[in-house]
Amino acid sequence: MYDVKVREVPEQPVVSEERTVTQAELVEWLPGAMGRVATSAQGHGGGLETSSLPYLARDDHKSAQVFIVLYEGNPTEGPVPVETCAPIAREQGEGTRTIPAHREAYVRLTRAQCEPMSKIGAAYAAVEQWIGANGHEVSAAPRETYFTDFFGAAPEDDVFDVSFPIR
Repeated sequence: MYDVKVREVPEQPVVSEERTVTQAELVEWLPGAMGRVATSAQGHGGGLETSSLPYLARDDHKSAQVFIVLYEGNPTEGPVPVETCAPIAREQGEGTRTIPAHREAYVRLTRAQCEPMSKIGAAYAAVEQWIGANGHEVSAAPRETYFTDFFGAAPEDDVFDVSFPIR
């Protein structure tokens, strides 16, 4: 059902916002957090779009701003720290940090594969299972990389990737 792939992800400077949330709180907080980090990115030269990040290449889509959401646990099991990031061209002082370069196993999801939202957990499980079955280990927090307007997407449109950094 899921086509797990591996890619190299370069070091990525970001602006971010972090909060500890449950799944219900995440659904409320995440859209606003994305808007706030997008605004913050403007003060750092603007948020990067897919055209600036070759590892997110999608030849048949227009370039769009990228957001990365890192999870330090599973919000369906209780409150966990979640960090929402907007990639920027370079780290520029307070409010910015750099996500280290890494290799990651990922799956690309369509809007239909995300509804209801509870279906996303199956993608995480599939990637985690693939990692173990292929002799890799998880090396950092799982993440979602958004590269289009999720709510404006058609059911068959790719909307984001679920990934785990690996070693």
